[in-house]
Amino acid sequence: MKNNFLIYILILLFFSCKQSNQELDNASIKGNDSLKIDSLKIISDTNITLPKNSEKSFTFECGSGCAMTYDEISRKKNKGSYELKYKVTQYVNEKIEDEYFETYVFEQNINGRLESIHLLGKDENILLDESSLIKNKFKEIGSIFFRDDNLDTSQQSTIKFVVEEKPYKLLEVPFDLKKYIDNLPQKIKNSYNPSNGLIDYLVKNGYEGENYSCNFLKISEKSSDLLVSISRGDSQYFLIIKSDNTKFLSYKEIGSIGEETKYFRIDNNYDVK
Repeated sequence: MKNNFLIYILILLFFSCKQSNQELDNASIKGNDSLKIDSLKIISDTNITLPKNSEKSFTFECGSGCAMTYDEISRKKNKGSYELKYKVTQYVNEKIEDEYFETYVFEQNINGRLESIHLLGKDENILLDESSLIKNKFKEIGSIFFRDDNLDTSQQSTIKFVVEEKPYKLLEVPFDLKKYIDNLPQKIKNSYNPSNGLIDYLVKNGYEGENYSCNFLKISEKSSDLLVSISRGDSQYFLIIKSDNTKFLSYKEIGSIGEETKYFRIDNNYDVK
């Protein structure tokens, strides 16, 4: 009889503890409707169990024990765009803190390439937000299904840097910005006028100018490098733009003239010093 009584007491304690833990978890979920995210970085290692549809899911760590999982639950194809709906699950210390839904619109331009990604009903283009690390994952997703909708890469139209037609001459090297300044208003030799596509790319990245000038540093079948000069007021900025055959890949400011002059030099091997 004594043994049976002890077993009964243990069973009561077990179910009482289980119910208390469930109440604490529920209180944790409901107690914080809004969690501030300090920074987003993609992670490959996490203790969070991903949804079954893991090939369309990805997880970000957002600091202080916080993580967010994006699980794609639907995809709608429109003319020239896709709408992807995600269930976003927010975790704190591996426990669910919040769950909600977000729909992102992926849009292509007239050439069938990814042009814009934004939340449904919002105008902000994630592709233009340099501080957003989630941009790279969404860009990867968008590039996949837009590439499937169009011609093979080998058949896509090549990007056009400048208005003039080939053949192009390379920048005369060595080129020294200090010597260039000393000889103003002499122009840089072998210069070309930028295409509308290149101007749009520069403007979107904060380099709107009154005058532009382009010089090729590298030309090949697969890629090109371009030195671009942007004049605005009393200032002049120098960027190196890299691209493959179908898109602009990156830009980097290497020099400037104005309130703060930043010198650079390009040697005979087209290396920037």
